Amino acid sequence: MALNWPTLNLSDVYAIRSQRDLTLNVSIDQRVNTGINLNSVLLDPLNYTSSTLSNFATLIQRGVNRVFLDIYWNSISNDWQLCPFVTTNNSATAGNASSLDETNSTIFAYDGRVYTCDMTITFANFLSDVVKNQWIYPTDNDLDAQTIVLTVNLRQPKAATVITMDSQAVATKASQATTSISNIQSGNATSAASIAMSTSESLSAQIDDTLDRYVYTPVQLKLDRSKALTWNDTGSSSQGWPLLENVLLTGFYRVLFSFGVIEVPEYNANLDADYIFSNHDIPNSGSGVILSSSNFSSSDLNSMSSSVCSISNGDYIAIMSTGAVVKPSWLIASDTSENPFSAAAMLQYMKCGFSPILNATLDSSSDVLQYLVTALESSRWSWEAGQPPAEPQPTQTVGATPTPAGSNVARCAALTVNGWEVENCDSKFQVACRVAKSPYNWTLSEKKVSYYDSVGACTGNSMLSVPRTAIQNTILQSLQESVGGSDPVWIDVNCIERPVGHIPTIGKTEDDTNTQ
Repeated sequence: MALNWPTLNLSDVYAIRSQRDLTLNVSIDQRVNTGINLNSVLLDPLNYTSSTLSNFATLIQRGVNRVFLDIYWNSISNDWQLCPFVTTNNSATAGNASSLDETNSTIFAYDGRVYTCDMTITFANFLSDVVKNQWIYPTDNDLDAQTIVLTVNLRQPKAATVITMDSQAVATKASQATTSISNIQSGNATSAASIAMSTSESLSAQIDDTLDRYVYTPVQLKLDRSKALTWNDTGSSSQGWPLLENVLLTGFYRVLFSFGVIEVPEYNANLDADYIFSNHDIPNSGSGVILSSSNFSSSDLNSMSSSVCSISNGDYIAIMSTGAVVKPSWLIASDTSENPFSAAAMLQYMKCGFSPILNATLDSSSDVLQYLVTALESSRWSWEAGQPPAEPQPTQTVGATPTPAGSNVARCAALTVNGWEVENCDSKFQVACRVAKSPYNWTLSEKKVSYYDSVGACTGNSMLSVPRTAIQNTILQSLQESVGGSDPVWIDVNCIERPVGHIPTIGKTEDDTNTQ
């Protein structure tokens, strides 16, 4: 079902867009954004229908950049479907399905529950109708475009019983898909018949037919690496990844596909090597992938009083998880239905360089919506809540000297203990100075100056800059708290040259073009 999303206010729009812009000069594997498992969070509790999938574009608009999707091989139709079931009986599709808003729906009974599936939604349909038509085409411009990673899990469908009811019962059961049905026997969970597929029916062939130029592929990555256009967390690297700017605004690629779990051993994933990244390239398991319920104690995460990752303010960064040291590349942390993310836990994972993946299955559409809205509102590592303001506000004081309301407006950004906020440009604070070509080495200026004098406040080989990754922000915030206390610190973000009410401009120095 389509969720009744609350209106996204302008501050949130600006925050999401500016966080994308400030990471344009960051390699795509270093970005930290929220992800979602479409199956466990949306499709399983809300039905496997087009109406539920209509939430996809809204999720991307609100900051989701990593998506996981299960697809199932139906050996009868010889196609990949989103429905996790195949029938064990010869019953007709729920007889009066036209009473639903999904005219192709089939009602399945499995494991004491009923599920509604639109059997016409294949993987190719999802790519065409949802990814391309509902998301890519409406946002095919520099202002709204975003690049996501879509990880596909290949699953065997479960054998389930098709049930036929009268129109009123069908409508009732379809709208309450998580209700237990004690008097319906579930089909067994035997797998479908063996897969038989030609090269023309491979996943990559469907991706090529549907999305073509919008897909950033392993072939393109190999080419970029050969041209020295790839980076890791500290600089140029022949084993790194391209900058988001090159992927999104130069090549205008919108999707990277990767393989997750492959539970269909008959499928030849080698057919897709040129189009779909492997688990080795974009991991979904290993030391950089953790479950919030089994790593990093919840007391640490929720209290925010002790460090759950080891970050050094220097040339090298070490992130500790499950006893291993991992470099910040494609790191993800997933929650569970038994232990959904708290807002504090999500933020703490992001501070440590992990993209939090929403994975919990909840009981009702209202619970799902609240879970998603709360998570997405709390998952920004840069701006604090309500920032940047939709309209820059008059500032009552400049330093300690009162000024009349409306005589000045706040148009420059500063880092605080709670995140970034917009301040009056005439206020005097210390300045965030990044040591040249050292993304994790930050200092604060000795003097407190206005934003207009901030460039000259950094000394030696350091310069005014802005944290472009969650880890950089964590290091600078830690430095600010230990050296500057609770006072804000100027960062290189402003809207001085833009009309009042526009999104802040991210500063860019010559050094920023050479290192992240």
